[in-house]
Amino acid sequence: RQFATKATHPREYAIWKKLDRDRSGFLTHEEIRHMCRKFDASEHARVLSWILDPDGKGGVDFSGFCENFKAVQMVRQAARLKSWHRTFGLGVAGNVAGHMQQAGEADSSHSSNMPAAVFTFYAPHPHTVDATEDEVLGRLENFPVSNAVLDFPRLGGNVQVEPEMGLLCDIVYTRDGSAVERLVPRRVAAFNDCSIRQLDGSSKLSEKKNWGAGSKGISLRSFRVTSISQGSYVDQLCLASYIKRGEDTFQYSVPAPARNYLLFHDALLDWIVNSINTQQDTDKWEEIFPRLVESDYPVSMWIALGAGEYTEWGSQNYLQPKDQSLVMVYDEEIFPNGPDEGMVETLFEEGDAPRGIIALHQTFV
Repeated sequence: RQFATKATHPREYAIWKKLDRDRSGFLTHEEIRHMCRKFDASEHARVLSWILDPDGKGGVDFSGFCENFKAVQMVRQAARLKSWHRTFGLGVAGNVAGHMQQAGEADSSHSSNMPAAVFTFYAPHPHTVDATEDEVLGRLENFPVSNAVLDFPRLGGNVQVEPEMGLLCDIVYTRDGSAVERLVPRRVAAFNDCSIRQLDGSSKLSEKKNWGAGSKGISLRSFRVTSISQGSYVDQLCLASYIKRGEDTFQYSVPAPARNYLLFHDALLDWIVNSINTQQDTDKWEEIFPRLVESDYPVSMWIALGAGEYTEWGSQNYLQPKDQSLVMVYDEEIFPNGPDEGMVETLFEEGDAPRGIIALHQTFV
């Protein structure tokens, strides 16, 4: 058996680190079941334990984990696809003052007081029986969301994390199916809308947003919400992000309260609904509603609400393989001064987030 290490198997190690919580170097059946529970995939726990530990030793070491890593990947990907079944992925561009200028995506026609537009980062397959195998597999290959690993793009350059709040909404269509009528908020998560800044031949922003598996991230935990109206719980939430490069940790974005988005609360939802229904295929933007129809009217939508402003370090440093990113959303009433350095390091080490914080930790490979 080949002896596996963090250096030889960085992708496998990024996931192993999330599972081997006691740092024993040995993954027990209970830890395998814990992973499956977190992914809402408990039905796979027994067979995955058998694949990883066919001799019944009670668990598996890292080398054995790497030998059967495809089985782990299959369970995690199947669970993600189940949770995104009939769920659309949408992003809001330019919802923080100055961000598009920092990102090199500013447009002279864009009002500095409003978001610029919306874009698709994932359109689910309609799951119709007449779809060809190539159509189904092609769409699945473009499923971009993970929670442990980010795949460094093979094409393009100047890659940046875009730390955002993700909002899960139910989609309500008009009775005749000709438009979206309204969006109903359900959950808030930490979201990484990772983006390529330089991509030769690219004409649409969405082309820089999804380069296949492992190009986005969303936290497993989320805050339950029933509204994003002014004065509701979302006004307490704040976004922050960090990058760990080697042994050094850098604040990547300026702490950003949700209430400081250029457009927020019910007005933002109304604007998103109007943009979905009316946005045209012009310049770097694309139509949205026809994509919903092609996807057989998805019932829910994760919306990346807009990226925060980068710190000086964040604006001057593009990402590299082996960098680690941490995007978090925290409750300002519980953490009025934000998380301290110790908490940030704990979350980079896969420690449990305390009440009032949800976090997304990913490694670039």
